[in-house]
Amino acid sequence: MKSLRSSLQEKIAFLKLKSGDTDAFAFFYDRYVKRIYRFVYIKVSSREIAEDLTQDIFLKVWQHLIDKKDIKSFQAFIFRIAYNTVADHYRRGNRQELPLDYFEETIEETADNQAVSIGKKMDSALLLKQLYQLKSEYREILLLRYVEDLSIEEIAQVIQKDKNNVRVILHRATSKLKEINSGQSRTIGGKAA
Repeated sequence: MKSLRSSLQEKIAFLKLKSGDTDAFAFFYDRYVKRIYRFVYIKVSSREIAEDLTQDIFLKVWQHLIDKKDIKSFQAFIFRIAYNTVADHYRRGNRQELPLDYFEETIEETADNQAVSIGKKMDSALLLKQLYQLKSEYREILLLRYVEDLSIEEIAQVIQKDKNNVRVILHRATSKLKEINSGQSRTIGGKAA
């Protein structure tokens, strides 16, 4: 969750951004570039592609601002552009198989250069593997809500669905993830016994 000061800084920068202030754009770039890269990287599994798409996303944001189109929430807006950019990438037929070391690399990328204990890394890798057992709609909702910390309203804007629909999908995704987790726990427990 954002602190009050952080939220106020973002609102002030957002007002400056709407008036075309390039320093405000730099503020938002610095604030969101890692989060957008992580969001894209988890979806495309390639660092080079994720870097290219992240650059494209910020160019689209800048073009949108130049065209003076209305933006209500910068966070929802940029994740909507990221969501669409990744979808466009796959529509162009750029689908790739996930490399075997993908899950380990993803954990390293999402750790934001912080030291991660082996136990946490293993738990995170297991969680990512469980996430990839979910259908993409569930996976996206969970990532937007719990990794990127978007509100239900912002997620609704990103995926262009009603807030109640988002709540239902989030509930189903969480239930399915718990089901997968408990199934793997029983299997692991059964083998160890």
